[in-house]
Amino acid sequence: MSALKVVRVEDIERSNTEDFPKSTPRENTTQNAEYINTTELDQGLAENEAEESQDKVYPLPQNWPKIPQVFRRKSCELTKNTSPCVNKAVSHLELIQGIIEEWFKEREEECKDQAVALRQVGSKKQLRFSRSMDDEERKGSGEKRNSSAHSRKSASTLSSHPATPLSINGVGAVQDTEQQGGLDIPYLGAEDVIEEVITLLARLENDRIETEKGLKNEKDRVVRLNNKIDNLCLRRMTELPAIVQREHEACIMDLNELSWHCNYGGRNLQRVQNKTSAAELLNKRLKDDIEFVKKHIPLVEEKLELEKLAMEKIKNAQNSTTTELDNTKERQEKTKAKSSEAEKKAQTERGHIKKELDTVRDALTAISEEYSQAKMTYNAYIHQVNDMKQQLKDNDEELKVLDVKNENAKVAEEMQAAKVRDIQTKIAEAEFEHNRLENENIQLQQELVAKKQKNDSRIRDLENKVKAKDGKLRAILLKNQEAEMEVQDFYDKITDCQRQKVADEKNIARIQKEMVKLGQQMAVTMEEYNKVLAINQTIREQLQNEEEKAFKMEESLKGTADTLRRQVKDEVHTRTVLVARISNDTTDLSKYKTDTQVKNQKAKKVADDVVNVVNEVKTKVEKLRSAKRDRLQKKVTLQEQLKETEKQEEESKQRFKEKLDSIEPHHKHLKDNVLALNKRLDHMEWKTEQMERQMGDWDREQGTMDKLTNNTQKAIDELTEVLEELTLQLEASQKIEEGLRGTYNQSQDRFKINEQNHRKFKDDRSKFLRQTEAEIESKLAVNKELASKYRQAQNDYLNLKDKLLNNFDNRVNQEAAIKDCRQLQSLQKRMHGAMLEYFKYRGLYNQSELGRMENESLSNTDKVVELQDEMNVALKKITEFLENQMDGQTARKIAWDAIKKQNQQKQARSPLPVIPPIRQGSMVQV
Repeated sequence: MSALKVVRVEDIERSNTEDFPKSTPRENTTQNAEYINTTELDQGLAENEAEESQDKVYPLPQNWPKIPQVFRRKSCELTKNTSPCVNKAVSHLELIQGIIEEWFKEREEECKDQAVALRQVGSKKQLRFSRSMDDEERKGSGEKRNSSAHSRKSASTLSSHPATPLSINGVGAVQDTEQQGGLDIPYLGAEDVIEEVITLLARLENDRIETEKGLKNEKDRVVRLNNKIDNLCLRRMTELPAIVQREHEACIMDLNELSWHCNYGGRNLQRVQNKTSAAELLNKRLKDDIEFVKKHIPLVEEKLELEKLAMEKIKNAQNSTTTELDNTKERQEKTKAKSSEAEKKAQTERGHIKKELDTVRDALTAISEEYSQAKMTYNAYIHQVNDMKQQLKDNDEELKVLDVKNENAKVAEEMQAAKVRDIQTKIAEAEFEHNRLENENIQLQQELVAKKQKNDSRIRDLENKVKAKDGKLRAILLKNQEAEMEVQDFYDKITDCQRQKVADEKNIARIQKEMVKLGQQMAVTMEEYNKVLAINQTIREQLQNEEEKAFKMEESLKGTADTLRRQVKDEVHTRTVLVARISNDTTDLSKYKTDTQVKNQKAKKVADDVVNVVNEVKTKVEKLRSAKRDRLQKKVTLQEQLKETEKQEEESKQRFKEKLDSIEPHHKHLKDNVLALNKRLDHMEWKTEQMERQMGDWDREQGTMDKLTNNTQKAIDELTEVLEELTLQLEASQKIEEGLRGTYNQSQDRFKINEQNHRKFKDDRSKFLRQTEAEIESKLAVNKELASKYRQAQNDYLNLKDKLLNNFDNRVNQEAAIKDCRQLQSLQKRMHGAMLEYFKYRGLYNQSELGRMENESLSNTDKVVELQDEMNVALKKITEFLENQMDGQTARKIAWDAIKKQNQQKQARSPLPVIPPIRQGSMVQV
């Protein structure tokens, strides 16, 4: 748009007063002559002022904006009727309809491309504007408009028709019964604009009725003025001969003054053009700087907001992992509690085992059989323990894999959300630039039409001036009427500006309300986010507690395993000792048999000499038979004990089955808990997706609100500029009107004197008119050339601007991609370092445990060696004692004592105790 410099009438008058002293003395004399006969027409001026005071003067509203620069004129300023403004409003409505339809089409295409499982909106709002029944009969006014291009063509045809009442035909949107929460169509403000335009049309209709009334008043005024003109004509006919000479002299003076004023206006024009060119350059530079700042500040702010959102998402991911850790800790606590109960039971059973070991040591055969059975049960328990450990390891690995997958999914979601936001910003900027270019095109077209109308009006004014010069007094009266009509048009435009200002204030209030609603929604979402954070922190603490309990449980289990290993080693040592004793007894028996055989042979050989010895041998044989009987009885008792141990084995198996049955529902319960946690994770992911969708919808709505605010501010600026232009035009018109009244009074005085000289100067005026027409044609050609150059320069500027904006967008996208890559690299480095430290500490822990186990095994082997040495010493002492006391009495006493002890033990062990599973397992580990 071409910038115009507003020049005040006071400055022009000052410059005129500064340049007046340069005029000739003849001009000063003519100016003094003009003020001679002013007293004669004071009465006419008083009457005109009284009539004008009766006219309505519409005051300006309060808080009317004042802007120092006014840039362009409106196309309706030179018209005398409101129908072009009505047609322009209709055309703007149709343009809004076209824009809304295009937006809906683009939105539907985007929804199809994104493949979101959401239904499309059932139907869109369609607005059509039709005239009354009388206009429907005319050509071209009753057709329906289906596109924005056709609406522009129809707006040009409608401008030729007079103002007629409009009617709006709309088809509302048919909503589906199942509303979908995914797609929320942003509020574009179309309904409010349509309602405000309807009120504007109604106000224009009221203004039309008021203008009709004013037209009737003006017609009455014209009749009165015609009567005055007739009276003045009669007066002229009577007073003409005496006044013609004066009028001719006054006309000569007027011509000189007009020529001087034309030269002065040309000089002022050159000065003003130079000033305007300098002001335009400064204005362009300032606008470029302002646009650069406005474009770069929001980009920096958006970057900061994106970084904040990324940090918040990372915190959310950490909180989710902490919740899962807390859940696992709870499970570990439960397992620890169960293991503690098992330890208590084991301790009680160990006490029973210690009591029973003293009784079982006497029965070597029973111990061996129980040893084999306990070994089998111990192997089964080892398998169960190994299975439980393997399950725990698998669960830990699965938990780690799930954590990694969750983090990767969240990172991918963040990347996709950032890409979607970038695309949305690009689309919004493209739409904004498209609308801006369309508005500039429309404004340029309007300026072209306005300039054509201005040039046509200037040509008409020149023709009217020629006719007025030929028609003498009536031309001057017609000019006065035209000035009054222009003043009335200016008042009408002021009222329109006021109405537009009220509509813009309503729009601003509505926008502020929507901003408040958005703020409330953001507060609600932040509250929900804080709640989720608190829940995640509590779950994380629970998980840590469970981890600590599981670690303690593992240590306690290791301690129990060590004790069981020690007990097994002790039992193995006792078994070796018993085996050694049995072997010694068998060797003694074999030796005894060999000795008896030698003695028998000697007795047979020396029968006669050793009869007494034979009798002693018989007695020994009887003793041996009694010993054999005792051994048979012992065998029977041992078989009975075997049967009892088998019964105990069956009972223990039943107990183990019952325990397995009791453990299985707990295992199922744990599986159910795992499934519930997985469902909860899925629910959390679904909630995050919904939150991201809501954030995207709010970003879109914020973009539309920003566009609306920008458009409203532009409209306000334009209206304020038009208002200041109108105020300046009103002031200028008032001053021109005062000058015209003064010239009218002077012309009435001069007409009587200078009518004779008028015919002489008619030829000079016609020559001057031809010269001015030639100059106008040359200036119009120059104006066309300048306009074409200006358009070319404007197009070049817009192309360069688009290229620079595209380059800037590409650079911003590259910077964002580089930043995301750096963030990912830093996170991966952190993860790698953390895993290295974890495996390092895990290896050190395993090494320490292995060293401890090796030290314990070495100490156990040393103790076993010492026990074996002691047992060997004891066995040697026993053999020496037996060899010293082989006369038979001590053996008998020992046998009878053993028999008595066995009987007592049988009586005491009639209700045999049940051997627990932990005792059997403790005997197996070697």
